[in-house]
Amino acid sequence: MQEPIADRKDYIPQFSMVERDRRWRVVREEMLLHKLDCLLIFGSDRTVGIGEANLRYLTHVGTQRFGGICIFPLAGNPKVFIIGLVPGHYDRPFPLHKAFQDWLSPEEDIKVYVGMPALIDLLKELGYEKGAIGLVDSAVESWGRTITYEDYNTLVTELPQAKVVDATALLEKARMIKSAEEIKFLQRAAEIARLKIDSLIAASTIGAKECEVYAKMVETDIANGGEPYIFNFLTSGSVTEPYRQHLLHGKMTPLAPTIRELREGDLIISEFHTGYGGYLAAAEKSVFIGKPPPELQRVHDVAVAALKSGMEKMRPGVTVLEVWEAMYKPLQEAAIDFLELGIHGHGLRSPEIPWINYEPRTPDEQAMGNMELRENMTFGTQLDIYDQNWRDDVGVMLGNTIWITKDGAQDLVGAPLELTCKE
Repeated sequence: MQEPIADRKDYIPQFSMVERDRRWRVVREEMLLHKLDCLLIFGSDRTVGIGEANLRYLTHVGTQRFGGICIFPLAGNPKVFIIGLVPGHYDRPFPLHKAFQDWLSPEEDIKVYVGMPALIDLLKELGYEKGAIGLVDSAVESWGRTITYEDYNTLVTELPQAKVVDATALLEKARMIKSAEEIKFLQRAAEIARLKIDSLIAASTIGAKECEVYAKMVETDIANGGEPYIFNFLTSGSVTEPYRQHLLHGKMTPLAPTIRELREGDLIISEFHTGYGGYLAAAEKSVFIGKPPPELQRVHDVAVAALKSGMEKMRPGVTVLEVWEAMYKPLQEAAIDFLELGIHGHGLRSPEIPWINYEPRTPDEQAMGNMELRENMTFGTQLDIYDQNWRDDVGVMLGNTIWITKDGAQDLVGAPLELTCKE
């Protein structure tokens, strides 16, 4: 008699089968409208794993940052190929995902990727040789696509009678409005983000190294059940010394964190995400050591005014552009400039649609700005602003995660809005 497999689902965040069926139903309705027989979803480890967003949305299978490919049919279970796993390695003594999720059957629905020929063979076996196949990519358009030329060329060459079209927008649209279960995941991610802000503030002391501050934030994240999703634009520098520096938007690996020690007169700025079950909460925070110069305090006060103005506007039926204009008005009145200002969708990825970080100029940007906010959308806010008449190399960062309810905007993180000053 075969021994039962230890059930580990209670130890990582899980969505219900009801949620699975809801997602599959919504996406399949769109597939019918677009006359698609199946979706072919490419997930990657691009940008610390958020390239897996569409794959995880429909399968609940995180690929351990290796990436994967999913065949999502109009009926029945999806078939998932996990990339980067050696056959007989991660599936012994049993398929790895068997103990961690129940959306799919690890024996029947999850396979190890051994190349495009096996994928093509399965597509033919499932009857898609002459079908309409919707390709779903993993990247935001502005980052470029991640499906390789070799894979695409193999697909269209080996399936010459199939109709292959881009269906990425279909999944992006489906993910815009969050379910009650998704909101709960985002709320938990935001709770952990708030704890990380506390860690940032507590660790930002004279003599501490940037890397030590960064490490405390990561420790807080993981120790509280967050996914090890390490995205943190953190940097520090003096605002009282005359040399020019990059204190506008922070830096990422390998440029940060550094072994630089903090000292009096330093500004520490950070933009980070916290992941819970793949769902990302966003936060931006600035901390000053000592008494801030009045010019810096003024910039921060304008940032707070802009954030509050935008949040007051964020309710169902208001356009994205109207929110941006509300955020921009305090900057105009104070003659303050910005590096990044606006909102963008947040969930399994950052950014999600809709988004606006600058005044729309192109037809696509104008169309995005005309999109209306709807109940149960979630957004990250970005305010990276500076006074160009004081210093164009020093600014403040302020941001949070917003849930659009029927009554308006709800701040999920609850970060302190004042410019935190440490002695």
